Formats: sequence, structure tokens, C-alpha cells
Amino acid sequence: MRITHPQAPFQGVAPENVFFVANDQQVQLGTGYVMQFFQGEMYPERPNHLFIQIDAQPSARALMFGALLARADQLRAATPNLPARMYAQVAPENLELLRFYDTMGLRNDDGEDLFRFLPPDGVPRAPMGMEFASVPLADEASQNAFLSRINAQRIQPITRDYLQLWQQQQHFMALGFYKGGQPVCETILTGTGANATLLMIYTRSDMRRQGMAKQLLGAASALLRERGVTMMYTHIFRRNMPQIALMKRINGVYVRTVTCLPGIDL
Repeated sequence: MRITHPQAPFQGVAPENVFFVANDQQVQLGTGYVMQFFQGEMYPERPNHLFIQIDAQPSARALMFGALLARADQLRAATPNLPARMYAQVAPENLELLRFYDTMGLRNDDGEDLFRFLPPDGVPRAPMGMEFASVPLADEASQNAFLSRINAQRIQPITRDYLQLWQQQQHFMALGFYKGGQPVCETILTGTGANATLLMIYTRSDMRRQGMAKQLLGAASALLRERGVTMMYTHIFRRNMPQIALMKRINGVYVRTVTCLPGIDL
């Protein structure tokens, strides 16, 4: 078998980060790529993220994994003092692929989990010295500005298409606490009927550990309860300690694992 790079970007990924694998008869057996991004807000302790994707026949996976690991190590070496993590995304029911990554040394110790919780108590007002308001989303510029702030706290970005789709749902809300016109804590929710989904909530890094997220969620929940919402859902990442802590504070209940994120620290 042999590994090659494409001549041009593949699915938006630079060709040097993409690998094709073929057998000795030049029959293609699969593809793989690595994507690097930095997430200092969500994971300040390990901000260098190296996501790998392998779409290859089982006989070619080990060779592909070795190529991706070597490339990931090259990318990590550009910022040697910045802790890094290489990881993959696997459906929880794909036990065969999870076993493969386990044999390659990746630990299945991270994932995205679905939680449910009752709308927490709260009042629709801001802490003293702040303003409680809807996020302005009337035009493309304001939508992009909001998404830029939200996506700085995520490892899977929200696109404008999804935002506009959610805006059409019954319980869509984008709310925040603001001080001097600047966002301190913001959230985005949607849903229909008796159910609502907490899509995202974040607190500015210099204002954390003051209960802002819980207070904003309570303020939003007060408005949702007036609309008949009795149950809320959200996705959290197991390695994100603030998300775990928020679920504990509001008595969130684990429902199921949405996706597994096996990985290894580099």
C-alpha cells in the first residue's frame, strides 16, 4: 500500500493535511485528514486541537492512522509549548471503529452527551450594574458578530444557516447580560411545544465563577415557562469542566451519548 497527498484542497482541507491510501494495484482504499484549530476559551489547559478523520477500509486504517499521527505531530511541533490533543469523532454504536482507535492508543474518555433538566428558577433581569437584553440579530453583520462570540467557545461551529433555521422555531431566544454595551454572558435557545434546547451558553473569561451562566439560564427559563416549556435539553462535552459544573448545579440528568471523541494528549 502507498500513501499520497492530493494536488488540491480536499473538502476545504489543505492538501498537505490530506492523505489518500491505495493498494499496489492503485485501487484507492480510503482517505484521511487532520484539521488543526485552537480553543483557548473552552479548553485553556489544552487548547491545541488536532481532529483526525479516517474513511478507509479496515486493511488500510493502521497505515492511514500512522500518517495522520505523523502529520499531527508536525503541526504540534510548530507550537511546542502549547499542550495539544489529537482526537477523532465516532458514533457510540460503532464499536468496531472504537476498538480500532483503542488499539491505536486513543482513550475513549471524552464525548458529547445529551442531558435533560427542568427549567431552573430565575427572574428575567440582570445582575446589578448590567442589562438583560435580546441579542441583536436583525442583519447579517450582527448575526456574524454573535456567531463569532459563540463559536469562540465551541469546537463545532454554529453556522448562519443553522442560526436562521433555529430562529424560525417557536421558542427561539438569544439573550445576554451586558455591561457598558459589552457582552458578559450570552445564551441561545430554541424549541417547540413543551420542550426547549439550550444550544449554547458562555460567560466572558474575566467574569467566570460568579454564577453568571446559571443566572442567565434562570432568566431565560422564566420566559420559557411562560410559554409552556416544562423540559429542557442540552449537549455537553465531558472534558469541559464548566459545562459539567453547570449540569450539577441545575440537577441535569444524563440521557445518552451523542458522539464519542477518543483522543490522545500530545
